[in-house]
Amino acid sequence: MKKLIVLISAALMLSAQALFASPYETTVNKKINSTFNESFTGATDVKWYTEDNKTFTAKFTISNTKVTAFFKEDGTLLATSRYLQGDQLPLKVLSKLNKKYSDNSIYCVVEYASSENVVYFVTLEGADTWTVIKTDAAANMKVYSRLKKA
Repeated sequence: MKKLIVLISAALMLSAQALFASPYETTVNKKINSTFNESFTGATDVKWYTEDNKTFTAKFTISNTKVTAFFKEDGTLLATSRYLQGDQLPLKVLSKLNKKYSDNSIYCVVEYASSENVVYFVTLEGADTWTVIKTDAAANMKVYSRLKKA
């Protein structure tokens, strides 16, 4: 559980950092480039960003999916995030969502993954609300946020 919390915290911090900071496009060293090429064969439209020259973000497309990968300066892959379609969720998660939130439809799914954990943030659209559910592949779910539509 602690590893899951650390993964989510790291991914959210990296995402928040990308949102609120002023990252700039850059190039990366051979270690990072090598790890990237080994991990993401077939990636296209690769763009690299950094804010502090210690962590690097790659934004790219692979198999028609937009992916973001986060690296340390030593070439270590920290985590990835990607948008998924609702039907790409694990079957157990999809079943539980359909049962528990039958009046909602899946609007958006973001998968955050590290070497040890995978977490999904599923945005559900209801008649009057937007609900974000945080879940793992075993369908351990928690309401992350809920907003009323204007």
